Amino acid sequence: MEFRLPELGEGVTEGELIKWKVKEGDTVKDDQPICEVMTDKATIEIPSPFSGKIKQLVAKEGEIVKVHQLMVVAEVAGGASPSTSSAHSGGGSTHSTPAPVSSAAAIPAPAAKTSVSNSSDVLASPATRRLAREKGVELSSVAASGPHGRVLLQDIESALSGGSPAGAVSGAQRAKAFSPGEVERTPIRGMRKKIAEKMRQSKDKAAHFTYVEEADATELVRLRAQAKAIAEKRGIKLTYLPFILKAMVAALRQHPRLNSTLDEASNEIVTHHTYNISLSVQTEDGLTVPVIKHVEQKSIFELAREIADIVDRARKKKLVMEDFQGSTITLTNAGSIGGLFATPIINYPEVAILGFNKIFRKPVVINKGGKERLAIRDWTYFSISMDHRILDGAEAAEFMKTFVSYIENPSLLLLESL
Repeated sequence: MEFRLPELGEGVTEGELIKWKVKEGDTVKDDQPICEVMTDKATIEIPSPFSGKIKQLVAKEGEIVKVHQLMVVAEVAGGASPSTSSAHSGGGSTHSTPAPVSSAAAIPAPAAKTSVSNSSDVLASPATRRLAREKGVELSSVAASGPHGRVLLQDIESALSGGSPAGAVSGAQRAKAFSPGEVERTPIRGMRKKIAEKMRQSKDKAAHFTYVEEADATELVRLRAQAKAIAEKRGIKLTYLPFILKAMVAALRQHPRLNSTLDEASNEIVTHHTYNISLSVQTEDGLTVPVIKHVEQKSIFELAREIADIVDRARKKKLVMEDFQGSTITLTNAGSIGGLFATPIINYPEVAILGFNKIFRKPVVINKGGKERLAIRDWTYFSISMDHRILDGAEAAEFMKTFVSYIENPSLLLLESL
């Protein structure tokens, strides 16, 4: 029988085959994960719609595979099942919906090896392999603590600190991983490839310009500190992000064109009156942008819970298609890392992206009633990149003026009935 790539979600016509989780000659069971496919939305684990033996893996790792394209030739005892015939006919699999990939995803049918002689045979994420290369660690010598013998980042760190006899690394290895003049070539695949494609598309399509404004965040810091104590009693981790999201909605209501997407096919600006804000999340595989939907309908604490959930699922590779659909504007946050401000790239076809940067203490001149005094305040910068084909510099300045007013006076958010 032949198994073809099933439908992956609305509007998704292809995906990159990240890796096979089986090999030729393996016997697989119905619903067993057989491969991981990355679309521009998410990484999806494809389950087998049959029980049988893998005769040929037709598609290759790193290949862009179209929906209904031949993936596997298999030998199925007793003939093909209805779901198999459906996949073969090109009508899409009628089997269970592909599941999001988790960090503890199933591995190929044979049992995990107790020892391996080559690092390429070791189960490990790209980030773990990169760290091992940088530190000169031989993966095959590291004691794995992850599921099914997977080497985790902490296993590398443990090996470097001498915490694992199997992962002991010599001083020479720690000093340098490569000899002088040596180069390393890494294929651009998976999430990094998708990021590259999206960034190139955005730069090719949108006419970027960035506007930066500073803000006195002292009252925001004070309000968050007060609310944080209440949130902790409810088991909620409260960051600044829910407040930023609420301030964005309040400002976007007064400047609605920023909450738009561009439909180039019809040559129309689509202005949205719901506020679905993509949030950039850094994972070990790269940056991903799941969506917080209907921000206008949710409280600060509800947003905090949802942000914590979506960040956790992003880092565990458990996001699903729906988590990436319907975005109207994006918030990117580099504040936890540092930096004064950045010039973010638009999440095309959106027309604007807001950058939130670190909050820091600094002396500033306060003018009240014509009298100046020096005070220590909590300070920050916000940067917004826009598509100059759709929005003008004045609109950026007016939006930022309104937005900053809510950051500097967060109690005003209560008057917005948000």
